[in-house]
Amino acid sequence: MQIKRALSFALSLAILSGTASAQETPQRSQITMGNGTANAIQVEGLSRQNEETIVSEVRVDGANVSTLRANTTAITFPEVMIEKAGWLVLHPVIDGRPDGDIVSGFAYLNQGQSENVKVQIQHPASAGDKFLVMLHGDVDQDRVFDFVFVEDGINVEDTAVFEGNRMIAHMISLPE
Repeated sequence: MQIKRALSFALSLAILSGTASAQETPQRSQITMGNGTANAIQVEGLSRQNEETIVSEVRVDGANVSTLRANTTAITFPEVMIEKAGWLVLHPVIDGRPDGDIVSGFAYLNQGQSENVKVQIQHPASAGDKFLVMLHGDVDQDRVFDFVFVEDGINVEDTAVFEGNRMIAHMISLPE
């Protein structure tokens, strides 16, 4: 309970100092999902790409090199519109429900309209896998995705984007 009070106090201070969005998150029972007028995610025409990622690590002493090779998946959204700079974020659907505690991938968005936005999925994914795709604002404008999920469903850092009670989000399935 003390942690929740501390986070609530920190959020209040952030709002008063102007570093947080002036928009309040509506009560969970009132929230709908979809596109707004100033913020939108085009989910028609998604494309999926299988890729290979290679990461090398050199130890400080320079003696050892380790390489990781992984098959990865990326998904491209034809068009995304965001009123203020932020993030296009993927959360996995597990047991039929989106898991907002897990971030599967994200991509930075400049303010305005972006085309062919590619999000690299950070774990194995196949055609038909379901995700919640949504917008998050870059509240502190540092171009670093700051994600803190609090038990009550309040995202304290880079907050979910809402227009009124509408959260700018969609349930999607990965295309073939």
